[in-house]
Amino acid sequence: MVYLASGGFWLGLGQVVSSLSALALAIAFANLVPQETYGTYKYLLSLAALFAIFTLPGMNTAVARAVARGSEATVLAATKARVLWSFVGTLAAFAGAGYYFINGNMELAIALAIIGAMLPLFDTFTVYNGYLVGTRNFKKQSLFHLISQSVSIASLITALFLTDNVLILLLAYFIPLSLVRFFLYQKIAREIAPGEPDKETLTYGKHLSLINVLGAVVSNIDKILLWKFFGPTQVAIYTFALAIPEQMKGPLKGVGELAFPKFAAQSSEQICENMPSLWRKLTLYAGGLLILSLLYILAAPFIFQLLFPQYMESVIYSQVFMLASFALVGIIPMTIISAQKKLKEQYIFSIVQPILQTILFVIAIPLFGIWGAILARVIMRGLYILLTFGIFYLSFRK
Repeated sequence: MVYLASGGFWLGLGQVVSSLSALALAIAFANLVPQETYGTYKYLLSLAALFAIFTLPGMNTAVARAVARGSEATVLAATKARVLWSFVGTLAAFAGAGYYFINGNMELAIALAIIGAMLPLFDTFTVYNGYLVGTRNFKKQSLFHLISQSVSIASLITALFLTDNVLILLLAYFIPLSLVRFFLYQKIAREIAPGEPDKETLTYGKHLSLINVLGAVVSNIDKILLWKFFGPTQVAIYTFALAIPEQMKGPLKGVGELAFPKFAAQSSEQICENMPSLWRKLTLYAGGLLILSLLYILAAPFIFQLLFPQYMESVIYSQVFMLASFALVGIIPMTIISAQKKLKEQYIFSIVQPILQTILFVIAIPLFGIWGAILARVIMRGLYILLTFGIFYLSFRK
């Protein structure tokens, strides 16, 4: 409980900062740029997320596990691997830029060239997060998050006041955040004594990144399909519908990060012994999320009228989507599975869940637009909790 109180305070502070930053940025986008500009911006960030698959994002989780077990030197090797692999994503982005250039769309061609150029710097140096989670230094992790968020939000909001040019907005997003992450990584790197990296961790990080490929695709394909079939304005309306409900993932991710080093240090037998208590806590947690969802559904019209009056169309979509938010309690069992390095179970989940979600999106979005995307997400949330708890139960049954 002492660990929960101390670590939870700092992680909670980080999530509050993240949520307030996202809210400030959403208000700025809603009131300072046209819906079409915002929709195109979100479309480009979705493409960037797909190219970022090649930067081995799963390496951060692997590093957290290694550091929790005493192998701090792995941080430096993991960062080098992420930077080298990121150039594959750069080539893919440049290929996309060439495609748009040949087809006469200079705006998207330049945008993808910017994304490709920034990939080796933008996300690769966030390995410091894995180090801080592994050392349970949640205070410094929250401080670093506060610094990076403040720089990024200040840069973007300043740019929004000056222009609605999507290329300048992309530069305002990528360049300051890349620089501050590189600076924070250097501070951590100087603390780490030279040593032999854990090669098993590097392999595990590549496995986790491969596991996350389909997840990254399904997290962004909805916006890409909406942009293709219905245009950037529909992407903007859909994005605002998800904005507040998706913020619930932040606190749950924070709880997962808090739990990760504890479960990484335990044996499977210890987890099985504590299973009855864990099930009770997860049930209470899901109940709390459901109550929070109902409160949001009642408040949503007033929130949008106050903060996003240009996006009142998004209210009904947001309310329906929020109904399924209680299913996010499944993040906790998946954190335990990851901490225990259960690769087979992670592969099963990471293949089945994204494939089902993608099938739903591909069928529903072209037919029903935003409603298709929302209903596909709601259906998948129900399947998500069944799949998550089923895998968890089978993994740790005595």
